[in-house]
Amino acid sequence: MDATKGGALVLAGALAGTLWAACGGDGGGGDVGPTASSTSSAGTGGGGGTTTNTGTGGGLEFDAGKSDGTSGCNPQNFTLQQAPPAEVYLVIDRSGSMNDPGATPGLTRWQEMYAAVDLMLKQYENTIRFGLLMYPAGDECSTSGPQVAVDTNNWHSIMDQLTKAVPAGGTPTAAALNNASASLKALGSKESPKFIVLATDGGPNCNYFLTANPGCICSLGNEYCCTNYPQKCFFGHSCLDDEHTLQVIADLAVNQAIPTFVIGLAGTAAYEAVLTSMAEKGGKNQGPKGYYPANDQIELLKALQTIAVSVISCEIDLEEPPQNPEAVKVFMDGKEVPKDKGMQNGWWYTNEEHTKIELFGEACQTLQDGEKHTLTATFECQVR
Repeated sequence: MDATKGGALVLAGALAGTLWAACGGDGGGGDVGPTASSTSSAGTGGGGGTTTNTGTGGGLEFDAGKSDGTSGCNPQNFTLQQAPPAEVYLVIDRSGSMNDPGATPGLTRWQEMYAAVDLMLKQYENTIRFGLLMYPAGDECSTSGPQVAVDTNNWHSIMDQLTKAVPAGGTPTAAALNNASASLKALGSKESPKFIVLATDGGPNCNYFLTANPGCICSLGNEYCCTNYPQKCFFGHSCLDDEHTLQVIADLAVNQAIPTFVIGLAGTAAYEAVLTSMAEKGGKNQGPKGYYPANDQIELLKALQTIAVSVISCEIDLEEPPQNPEAVKVFMDGKEVPKDKGMQNGWWYTNEEHTKIELFGEACQTLQDGEKHTLTATFECQVR
């Protein structure tokens, strides 16, 4: 997935590099360029000796100096590594109402969703580990595990599953969320932050433990919460399953550290209060409505892109602290990123040990754009 290029470790989405050393001969310390392309440098120390730097593969090795007692520049190498990529399940409502007409003439809600997901995945599949879980699994209320497990470069696999899918059945949201979280914990990396993105066009239902009593709020758009009316109702699975779904989402956020983003597609206007509560319980309350309303393809794409950017970290771990933290320079794509102790636009350390740095402002936005970037760093040392 990664390749060494120009002396810097290049990851899809821009995530790593090496802190290169630079030696100066007069005590001031000279720089090695951001790609560390030079293979040697020389200078004069206090005793007139020379120091030779030899480039080898992904780093520089330093000779100890002449035998006249002059000590050579012997800095340590540091590796820049971005926080582990986020793991995100797209939990997508595949119920029968997704076949209803969308906002775009001639397209269904499913087709609009398909197009938006396609564009988003093409942009961010290299930097986020996406997976897919569509629900229901059949044409009623059953659910299954994910159709595509989380991983990078999953655009083709996810779109292949969406292409084969045909909307049908109910909306077992709570069960689908439980299945997605179970997969994240079982198959995901322990170090990666985990999220769920729920996209639905209706209220949750399919809870066979509910009873079809007069207090039932029907999720099917009619006055009967009974699929075999006028016969006797035995189950309330077409009742709105709001309380149970909220409990599941809250448990994921609080006890399992898996926040849920909620996107309300066309058709969810009647469930605005429920979706707002779901977003609040999920820990990702966004905007005046709490959730992301997406009534057409453009709004859905914008919501997906906004969520993707928010889960890409601009924090970078150093292998160990540099000897001179003030002398470190960071470069992105060959251009120096300015130091900014105010943490507004540039980079700076985020802990007292100087083992973590973070990009801010324009630099962070660039790192989050889904493109490939080369991130390198240098530090100066002195010949003593």
